[in-house]
Amino acid sequence: MTEHDPFNEPETAHPRARQLMREPMFWDCVDEGAPFGSDEGSDAYYEWRRWRAENPDAPLIDCFEWILDGNLNCYNDALASDAQVAIDLENPDDALLSEHFDMFTLDATIIATGLGQLLDEGTIDLEAKPIIHVAIKRQRYPKAGFFDAATLDAIARVVDEA
Repeated sequence: MTEHDPFNEPETAHPRARQLMREPMFWDCVDEGAPFGSDEGSDAYYEWRRWRAENPDAPLIDCFEWILDGNLNCYNDALASDAQVAIDLENPDDALLSEHFDMFTLDATIIATGLGQLLDEGTIDLEAKPIIHVAIKRQRYPKAGFFDAATLDAIARVVDEA
């Protein structure tokens, strides 16, 4: 995988990513409300690149399994229910998967990792899309994170079209 900086040199990103990621916020690496603008999103993208270099033929879902420390089965639609998100926000130390990440960090990491595959490879693996959608659903909950509804709508559109 060649080194590139898609945020300062978008022409180095995969052409399909440039086609799908039309909104400027996708290329903003300093806006906390953009997928790659938070420390979590930026770090996730560069961790994705390191993981991919070590696992060139592995599916994205394996990267999610690595991120979740073997708990991929816990990151599902039940985790995105209003009741579970409310519990996770109210009692973050008791939240599912809290031993690894707070809710925003985990969701931002999943979103940026999935979009990272698109930036680099021009696709998002089909079996990984439901996991990214769980992160999007969780972040739609009031007070969940930094992403606004328009950003989440754009991310969902890109994931669906990729």
